[in-house]
Amino acid sequence: MLSWILQRSKVFLILFLLFIIIGVYTFLSLPQREIPEITLNIGTVTTVYPGATVEDVERDITNPIEESIKNIEGIEEIVSSSSAGFSSIVLTLEDGVNQTQILSDVRQAVSVVATQFPENVNDPTVSNVSGSTPVVSYHIISDDRTNLNGLYEEMMRWQKEVESLRGVDRVIIKGISENEVMISLDSSLLAEARLTLPEVIEAIEDEFAPSPLGKVETDGQILQLKVDHYRNSTNLESVLVGSDQENNPVYLSDVATVKIEPKETTDLIAFEDAPSISFTAFVQPGEDIPTVDKRVDETVRELAKGLPENVELVSYYSQANIVTDIFESLFLSLAIAVVVVIFTAILGLTFSGAITVALAVPISLLMGLIPLPFTGVDLNQISVIGAIIALGILVDDSIVVNDNIQRHYKMGKSALTGAVTGVKEVWVSIVTSSLAIVFTFLPLVFLSGANGAFIRALPMVLITTILASTLVALFFVPMLRYLMQRKTNRKMSDAPGLLGKPLNLASDFYANRVLAKASKWPFLVSFAGLFITTAIIGLVVFTPFEFFPAADREEVTIDVELPIGTPLEETYELMQEMTDFVAADDGVVETSVFSGTGLPNLFNSSLDVSGPFTGQIVVRVDRVNQTAQGFINNWTKPLREEFPTATIFLETIEQGPPTGAPVTVTVTGPDIDALVEWKEELQLEMQAIGAEIVLDNMGPREPAIVYVPDREKLEQYGVTVNQISEQIRIVTGGIPFRTFDDGVVKYNSTLFVDRVEKGQQVNLYEIDFVVQENGIPTLVPLSDLVTEERSEQLQRIGHIDGERAIVLRAYPGETEGFKAKVAELVETHRQNLQGNEYSIWVGGENQAQDDFFAEIIILFIIVIFLVYLLLAFQFNSLKMPFLVLVAVYLAIAGAILGLFATQTPISFLAVMGMVSLTGIVVRNSVVLLDFIEQGRKSGMSIQEAVIESGRSRLRPILLTAVTSVVALLPIAISGDALFTPLAITIISGILFSTLLTLVLVPMLYIVFSRFQNKERLN
Repeated sequence: MLSWILQRSKVFLILFLLFIIIGVYTFLSLPQREIPEITLNIGTVTTVYPGATVEDVERDITNPIEESIKNIEGIEEIVSSSSAGFSSIVLTLEDGVNQTQILSDVRQAVSVVATQFPENVNDPTVSNVSGSTPVVSYHIISDDRTNLNGLYEEMMRWQKEVESLRGVDRVIIKGISENEVMISLDSSLLAEARLTLPEVIEAIEDEFAPSPLGKVETDGQILQLKVDHYRNSTNLESVLVGSDQENNPVYLSDVATVKIEPKETTDLIAFEDAPSISFTAFVQPGEDIPTVDKRVDETVRELAKGLPENVELVSYYSQANIVTDIFESLFLSLAIAVVVVIFTAILGLTFSGAITVALAVPISLLMGLIPLPFTGVDLNQISVIGAIIALGILVDDSIVVNDNIQRHYKMGKSALTGAVTGVKEVWVSIVTSSLAIVFTFLPLVFLSGANGAFIRALPMVLITTILASTLVALFFVPMLRYLMQRKTNRKMSDAPGLLGKPLNLASDFYANRVLAKASKWPFLVSFAGLFITTAIIGLVVFTPFEFFPAADREEVTIDVELPIGTPLEETYELMQEMTDFVAADDGVVETSVFSGTGLPNLFNSSLDVSGPFTGQIVVRVDRVNQTAQGFINNWTKPLREEFPTATIFLETIEQGPPTGAPVTVTVTGPDIDALVEWKEELQLEMQAIGAEIVLDNMGPREPAIVYVPDREKLEQYGVTVNQISEQIRIVTGGIPFRTFDDGVVKYNSTLFVDRVEKGQQVNLYEIDFVVQENGIPTLVPLSDLVTEERSEQLQRIGHIDGERAIVLRAYPGETEGFKAKVAELVETHRQNLQGNEYSIWVGGENQAQDDFFAEIIILFIIVIFLVYLLLAFQFNSLKMPFLVLVAVYLAIAGAILGLFATQTPISFLAVMGMVSLTGIVVRNSVVLLDFIEQGRKSGMSIQEAVIESGRSRLRPILLTAVTSVVALLPIAISGDALFTPLAITIISGILFSTLLTLVLVPMLYIVFSRFQNKERLN
């Protein structure tokens, strides 16, 4: 078949040209982004219960919803938090399930149970957590915040315009509130006019929402009937709400004030000390970041032309700029790697061989891109690094095939015979080693969780590219060599390439000196090599560890949490003081304050719990006078000492999926008081063993007032407990009222009685309560109806899978062995738990890392088993594969040696590199052993076969090793915190493995043969 293909080489080269064109098109059309898209299998159920206490929310909302959805298949975990007026339930879905179908089932179950909720509960919202990422963010700033307050309608127009753009998922605007109609009734004026609140509400509704009249037929025409009525909120004061004792009309303006003013804001933002509005656009999954970024930026800058003169637009964040910088660096590394690989090939190959290999490299890369759109892989840091790693591997196949064809041409064989024979001798080894690489990386595709989603692009790119390189090596390379040889038909040089003669001398030295002498003491050489390798692996305990390194970015986020009850304005002012405090650092070039709900998901950072008492500061450093990590080290302690009332965390962007607290302790059980006692005890004990900060999912107790009703008075005035609650609420927070929409402007409204203006002290005990006495509205002080008692209440009550749960998050600082100490602590408490109703366990980021490594070990065992089976089939032996797998052992030792020597941390990608080495290094062993076996079949003794196979295979082994190393060298010396460990792991593993493989594998072959065949060396 190969002969038939080679004779039609020109036709098949056109087919390869088509593949190249498709590959180029795929490359240009693949979306670009910073990191791989991570699909979050998470859904949420959120419900607002205005004015409700934590206990009310848990009992009336959270518990019924959890009960209704707990048996829905596909939900892995249900975690909820009940807080005052709000229920939040987070659903973690199982991997691989139909997210849309499960959330549809959840939505249906929730809608059924919601029919039983109290009247004033808002409809629950069921949604999936969007995997969209911010693509661009702006600050709209002014010297005076009042200049920004009137921009709400303009910002809504911006939001509508930007969200209509292709590729934009949503827009988040922070720092400005919509205008709202505030209707504040005066209870004394109502009593004087003998009006009640329900009468006023009914009068407004009757005016603004009269019954529709329908249509009527008159004189052969059908006419629409309608009553002219007020539609605009400006007409509110003119609404007739009743009449007084003298039958004079009473208008709303007589008993109330009506104002249009901004809602109470949830965020106060500043950029470089200037009041600001934050405007952030998010990209839809699967979209190209630079394209969407450009589309949004052009639209926003056009919209900004309509801003007032005293308001300015400032660009704050652009993912496209980050993507561009990353890809410029990575593509430069890729281009350098391609050039160096080709140059390396020229050193050891003939001119025609070097051209063949040089063409095979980009063709393999481009062909490997073709399947990527169908696998959900785009162009990102991980996929480009995968291509660079593949570059060092894929050239191996072409070099091996080319070198063997070259060997036959050197023997004087014809163009067709030399190409066919050269491929036939190595195709089994090529296919086997390529499949070994595929089998190595395929299990990584199935890594679970966010870590698996983050790394998935790497094995996918490697698999597709290696398969493409195998096709190129087995068909394109022989076709090109056949055409070139047929045209020149000249005898090949004995020393091809610029380093041909040195390589020949090295081959002779290796065969005649190294192998010949080592084969006299195969047992000793094998034992010494394995002993040294095992000792090197022991260096792992002296090598630093870092799961995901901090990114080399300029941003540092400072999370701030003040005591519960701190007003937003006070939080904002204190955070401004913090920015002034850290501005003393010469490396700080820019600051932003996001008080309230924090950042709009920028810089991989957000707040777990937010409110008026929380916020985030973003500090940008110049990376010349200061680094992000250096800023964190320098300022964490001074900030905490300067602002002792605040809980402060400083973080920078980690190059990987988001992580949580290093150690968590979870306690579940039915009695909330018992859980709180354990929480307080555990907090003290963890601080005693070295925890710098211990947080929990409940928060400190907040002050509360309990109103104890006087039942006799309530009966006397005909007042219910619910009426008491409603009256207090309508004074403190008002009640949501109707929406006023005249077709141009739409305002929501809130109705108050005796509204207390913001900033004024509230004495709820002196609230006047309107009651009916002899049919006449009369004012009764609340103090006549209830007794006020001071108390404290929990901020939140958490659940895990329906059980009450307290989760403690511990940050140990520099404490050694903290996790082990916590585990001992937890075990002690576990023994004191009463019955099976309570449970306690340790988790956290460290536990997630342990789970990951446990999964990697299982996958690595699977990889080894698959490779073993593959080799067993090739060699038809159960013992021979062990010789090949020795190279894996050597490679891992080399990787650890390289990391130890450079003091590079063992990280997530370093472990990926070790797994990758399994597929990379087996090729040399497979080809070497295959040639030994061929030599023995031709009648050579064991020693002769070993020596001659070494002589024949040293050149391609060295060339493939060197090309693999030089391909990754630019990444290794780039200093990139994420990818340098990966490059060092693979480079050192290949170098160490190659050097020892050339000696140990032949010697172990001799040892195995002696045991197996009882042969003596000649």
